[in-house]
Amino acid sequence: MTDQQISAIINALRFANEISPLQKDILDTWNTLHKIPFNAESAHKQIISNNINHPDIFLTISMEPGIVQKSAEALTQNDMIFTLRCQLDGLVAKEMATHGNGNCILS
Repeated sequence: MTDQQISAIINALRFANEISPLQKDILDTWNTLHKIPFNAESAHKQIISNNINHPDIFLTISMEPGIVQKSAEALTQNDMIFTLRCQLDGLVAKEMATHGNGNCILS
């Protein structure tokens, strides 16, 4: 999924009257990724929240070649950004799959 496609979905979600818990996680993850300056504490909390709420995405990311589990203390800012981006991609894919036809909230 391209950044443009994800941006379009984010913009549509921002104007939705009601959003699902999955859609809220998409928005929260997006907002955490784009917070300036980057906030490592809120990024770590969002990563944990996504791992708890979406164990399927956690498992998929964990099984990717080259992914190494690290303690919270060992995570760098780049690690957190990478993880949040992978989670965002997984959350958006899950949202699109939920709607079957791929139109999700943009229809």
